[in-house]
Amino acid sequence: MTGEGIVRRAGFYGSAEEVSIAATSVEHPWEALAARYLEQGEVIVAASQWVDDLLDVSAKRICQYSIRTDGAWVWPSSLAYYVRQYHVKLPAEFLNHMAANDWTVGELEEAAVDEIYERLDEFTESSQ
Repeated sequence: MTGEGIVRRAGFYGSAEEVSIAATSVEHPWEALAARYLEQGEVIVAASQWVDDLLDVSAKRICQYSIRTDGAWVWPSSLAYYVRQYHVKLPAEFLNHMAANDWTVGELEEAAVDEIYERLDEFTESSQ
C-alpha cells in the first residue's frame, strides 16, 4: 500500500459531546472486525501519555495514545475502544475500505508511512 492519494481521518474526538454524537446504543454487526482492524494499523506516532474515556471519567487509562494508519486513513488508538464501548459510527467510506481489504491492514511501504508522518498536522488539527 502506498501513500498516493488523499488520506482521510476518523475518530479524533476532542470532547465528550463529539463521542456522544457518534455513539449509538446498538452494537453494529461489523464492530469486532473494525476494532481488530483499527488495532492492526501502523503506529506513526506514539506518546507516553494515556487516554481517558471522554464519556466516563471513572474509566481511566483506556489506552496509550498513538496515531495509527493503514495508508489511506489515520485514526487515534482510542477509536477501537470507542467502537467497542459506545458503538460509535464510523464513516461508510472507511467501513467499505476495511471490508475491501478483508478487514486486515496490509503492510505499508516505508515511503507511505513517511509521507503520512510528514503531513500529520493536517490530520490532527481539527476534530472529527
